[in-house]
Amino acid sequence: MDLRKLRNGEWIALLAGIALIVALFLPWYGAEGETVSGWASLTVFDIVLVVCALFGPAVWFFTAQQPAPPVPLAAAGLGAWASVLAILLTLIRIVDAPADGFGVEYGAFIALAASGVLFVGVWRSLGDERIRREDGSWSHPSDGEIGAGVEVSTLPPPRAETGTSGNS
Repeated sequence: MDLRKLRNGEWIALLAGIALIVALFLPWYGAEGETVSGWASLTVFDIVLVVCALFGPAVWFFTAQQPAPPVPLAAAGLGAWASVLAILLTLIRIVDAPADGFGVEYGAFIALAASGVLFVGVWRSLGDERIRREDGSWSHPSDGEIGAGVEVSTLPPPRAETGTSGNS
């Protein structure tokens, strides 16, 4: 595992995924001094939100652990869709409280913010094409640089044959 390979998108996704899981145990609904956490009140939504939140640590782990980018890119791509699902589910639960008379508490808004930040983290992970070089610096793909350790040499164009062909 090489933590030097991690870019800011992976760190953002990790922290947002953890924040989303923590937010499930904070008060989501309350009335007259009584509060209910998201974990206790959301039925199947809480399981789906945990699965969505686990994409943040998964992107972080696979980027640090895998030597090649396909697995981290797949996790980040799926994580982007999972974070959109988490945003939608959280919005549904903010707009439509599960019980009459309960108001929405701060935990639901923290979960919504964490879901949005999770999307930002995995999206940045997908869009950041920099590679860590051996000397610790980052490559600059926007300047036309391909990446770390990749050598590209230009070849001369093929020469045209000047001889005559037998079909004259």
